[in-house]
Amino acid sequence: MKLGIPALFTLLLAISSASGFSIESKRTRATNSALFRSQTFHSEQRNHFQPKKSQTTLDRLHMAGGDGSLKSYPTLAQEMIAEFIGTFIIVQIGCGTVCAAIYKAAQVGLWQIAAVWAIAVTVAISSTAAISGAHLNPAITLAFAAVRDFEWKKVIPFIVAQVSGAVAAAGVNFALFRESIASFEAASSIVRGTAESVKSAAAFGEYWSVSNWITAFFAEAYGTAFLAFIIFALTNEKNETTAKNSFMIPPLIGATVASLISVIAPLTQAGFNPARDFGPRIVALLAGWKGIAMQGWWVYVLAPIVGAPIGAFVADKVLYKND
Repeated sequence: MKLGIPALFTLLLAISSASGFSIESKRTRATNSALFRSQTFHSEQRNHFQPKKSQTTLDRLHMAGGDGSLKSYPTLAQEMIAEFIGTFIIVQIGCGTVCAAIYKAAQVGLWQIAAVWAIAVTVAISSTAAISGAHLNPAITLAFAAVRDFEWKKVIPFIVAQVSGAVAAAGVNFALFRESIASFEAASSIVRGTAESVKSAAAFGEYWSVSNWITAFFAEAYGTAFLAFIIFALTNEKNETTAKNSFMIPPLIGATVASLISVIAPLTQAGFNPARDFGPRIVALLAGWKGIAMQGWWVYVLAPIVGAPIGAFVADKVLYKND
């Protein structure tokens, strides 16, 4: 089945709308777009952010079918659980479709894989944003701490939860595709752990196909900067477009991921997320890929960390700079 761009975005909007992703009240305007707890989401209760002009407490984001009042704020443990689950969803479904493509030839073309990633990101954000803000990416968490005053003391707990979710998801993928991986390696005369086994390891970690690490680093840093720019622009308190249509934020981020995969994946496999890359590598290392599992890992960890704050800065401090 071929899924075109209009059909994909319609599906993503349907997912976001069906999840009940919305804002409780219309009383506040642009600040209500705070999917990722942008600017003032926790300002009074938990001091997550320190807005310069307004100390108004935002109405809580909520999911339909739950307790719309959300009278108590989530604990750090609850936020970590949300980050674990959200990252698990992204990696299990996103990397799972890569497993299906490599080991079972289940997908036809890069766009089908990208479309599934878009769905995974949309579902993950819609499921967890009301609890943790749905960072789901260590680079994005660091960007929020650097640009929007997200509490630095929460950075490490969030990253631990994200990486743990990625490891758990990769473990599920390995369990699901274990026989398929063995069949693929046997059919291709691949001995796991040798240089040739990068072909079977590619469903877990990422490996660049460009000629040098410098190009790979630039591609990953640029892609993450682009993604962070979109996230911060969509959730900026001054963006009235998304403030009035907050249900569009998850699918727009999902669509951004799909678009970046379509462009950059042929070069580097399009990581943009240290947890999404490093977590599955841990599973691959334990599963017998040895040194191949960790080949080039630092590019996929450091490049997003460099790129995300740049994209966030451009969105918040240049495009939507304070008057």
